[in-house]
Amino acid sequence: MAIPHLKITETMRNKCIIDAKKNVIDFFEIDMNLWGDEPLYFVGQYGQLNMDDVLIKFYKTARGDKRMSIPKLRKVAEVGDYVWFTVAEDGDTIYYTIHI
Repeated sequence: MAIPHLKITETMRNKCIIDAKKNVIDFFEIDMNLWGDEPLYFVGQYGQLNMDDVLIKFYKTARGDKRMSIPKLRKVAEVGDYVWFTVAEDGDTIYYTIHI
């Protein structure tokens, strides 16, 4: 089974706008049948970097295209880098670790 990942492009890095690939949507356990027009947010952290938490946002465009946004991506990733996610728990809190 492949690890859900994204290869960073110039647009992704500069605008923080990313096409939400099916394997990433599945990893975040987003039910496509229940996903309405409202954005969905997940708490994320950048691996071992000492940065504040970020809200990973999944949303749909007016055309219905599925997108995601990862704040502060420009500060930690370069074009061509791969980004993948893992799940972590801290008590009752679930968050996603963003690896570069």
